Amino acid sequence: MTKILGFSRPIRSLILCAMMFQTGGLACAASFSQTLQLRYGWNAVWLEVSPLNAEGQALTADVVFKSDEFVVDRVASPIGQIGTAEFTSNPESTFNQGGWDVWAMTPQSGETANIAVRANHAYLVHVSPKDGVAADDGEAAGVLSIEGKVLFHRPVWTKGVYNLVGFGIQGAPTFASLMAGSGIRVDGPLGAVANVQKLNAATGAWEPVKGTDVVQSGQAYWINVPYTLVGKGWSGPVETDFSGAVSGTWNFGSGPGSLAVLNPDAPAADPVLMTPGELTFSNLEGSGGAAHQISITRLAAAGTDSGSNDLQLWALEAVPQELKWQTQTVDWLAGWQVANVTAGGSRSITVGVRRNWSSGLNFREHLYRVSVSLSGGSVYRWLPVRAINADLSPTPGSTAPASPFAGLWAGQIILNSVTSLGTAGSPVQATASELPMQIFIHVDSAGQARLVPRSILMQTKTASPDITPTQVLVVDETRIPYLDGVQERSDGTRVGLRLETVTFDLPRDLSAAHLSASLRGKVATAQGVANPADVADGDVLAYFALASRTSRPPDLPETYYLSWPLDGQLGVGRTMGTGASSPLTLDAFHRSNPFRHAFHPQHGAGYTVSRSFSITFDAAPDPTILTGTYQETTRGLSRQEIVSKGGISLRRISTADTLQ
Repeated sequence: MTKILGFSRPIRSLILCAMMFQTGGLACAASFSQTLQLRYGWNAVWLEVSPLNAEGQALTADVVFKSDEFVVDRVASPIGQIGTAEFTSNPESTFNQGGWDVWAMTPQSGETANIAVRANHAYLVHVSPKDGVAADDGEAAGVLSIEGKVLFHRPVWTKGVYNLVGFGIQGAPTFASLMAGSGIRVDGPLGAVANVQKLNAATGAWEPVKGTDVVQSGQAYWINVPYTLVGKGWSGPVETDFSGAVSGTWNFGSGPGSLAVLNPDAPAADPVLMTPGELTFSNLEGSGGAAHQISITRLAAAGTDSGSNDLQLWALEAVPQELKWQTQTVDWLAGWQVANVTAGGSRSITVGVRRNWSSGLNFREHLYRVSVSLSGGSVYRWLPVRAINADLSPTPGSTAPASPFAGLWAGQIILNSVTSLGTAGSPVQATASELPMQIFIHVDSAGQARLVPRSILMQTKTASPDITPTQVLVVDETRIPYLDGVQERSDGTRVGLRLETVTFDLPRDLSAAHLSASLRGKVATAQGVANPADVADGDVLAYFALASRTSRPPDLPETYYLSWPLDGQLGVGRTMGTGASSPLTLDAFHRSNPFRHAFHPQHGAGYTVSRSFSITFDAAPDPTILTGTYQETTRGLSRQEIVSKGGISLRRISTADTLQ
């Protein structure tokens, strides 16, 4: 049997990264430091962190695995999400099948130039002594600490082959407890090839794992995954899920919140607005299996430290016999014992986020850990929690990293299912044919995404060919005379590249500030506002409601928004879309309202139509082409909501990170 190499036990130390603030911005984000004790020779490392540089880009193997105590001269990485290729224990031998990227300090034939290091991935690391140091393979070489960002990780394994995988472990749990319910038989029959193999550090050989053996945190194990494995991967006998779990971060959006929450310790106080979220836990073990205790711990600095209380996460519970919610008193730092989930059972909990900061950056991110009890210890998963304060904007000169997805993205949406209005219950059903739609999304340097249905790609003017012009994206056509085109016609004229879609249109700007004096006076009279200068945006919307208007006011401004901000973030594994309070609304007199008729006197006003959509991007390895699922809810076309679903594919066509 081919032997497969492993590594020594890592020791971890947490960086308790509270959201510390300096003047003008955020000093750090949720991170974790994984400390490895490496030995001379080959080490197999299961890395939980993503080491990034100041620009937010992945560091390479020659930087991450560098030490002053020893020399890392070779690093191998499985090409896929997990490793299914085999590796011999002889350090001088080569890989006996494909599927690996190999970096070498002194390149030979077959090595790649370098390897980008990523989280939740296995790496084979070869350690040699420095010049003048005598050491044999297997001796302790030293300590290597690797710091990086962590994400909620949902593993995906390949069934029917061996997978090189690891786990986040606390204490000394057994393999039998960890694998219970997975269908992976740890204690195989006598003479059979072991389904799980671990390295015997004393002999340097691989040997079968027993159910009573202890799982080492961070160590990579070769696990033969059967076709009967429950789900796509295995991170322990209890699965965790929440909205947007594929993104790796529990994102509560921009707020301020939609749920009024009471404080039972102060019943006379006014309710506090929070953004609710739900976590669901399911015990995958069958009947007769063990119950498992779930706990959630916040990994943050002490409450007296700056920024530790800015993003508040509250445990919520329903008020008995009332349609209200109230807070629970829990100790996040000590660990909240959430529930004891029995075999085959599920349990959901509700929490609320309160944005308790009024200066600095508009976003905060804190790190939590979800632990599941096992026999002798526990298995854990990271849970970064993020929220945005809509009253703030990214501070100029702050430490927020530039978005690696900045630029204009062109997308193709293919709708293939829609609400069936003629079927009882109005289910979402597959369509007889597919409907293609086009979408354009712009992302600025801070990561803010905007829907941009119409734009022109142009560039700054320059008086010298030695000065390279900068591409800009124009949404305000009054800016065109101040810029140059990006394409040259046969007559030498430079023109911009127009990018436009008929699929989406943006709402009319009905803010009171944009109304004429006469129209504002009409609104004030109709709404009972004494001074026209005091007319608010809500008064304008009420005045132009369908119930009170049947024909278009002659002085209604034809002013429409040029771009529309989206909640969430564009990127691999992330979610984004229109906010709950900011759908794309076509008012009764909107230029694109489908109920209006340009020449029919009885169809001068239409019904108000609104569209809300969300995009969930796949956790694909290629960040230049994003794919995912698209879902839209349309209100106003019928008596009930119409839900349509399909796939979406986005490609970046420009890196211009500003709109003009």
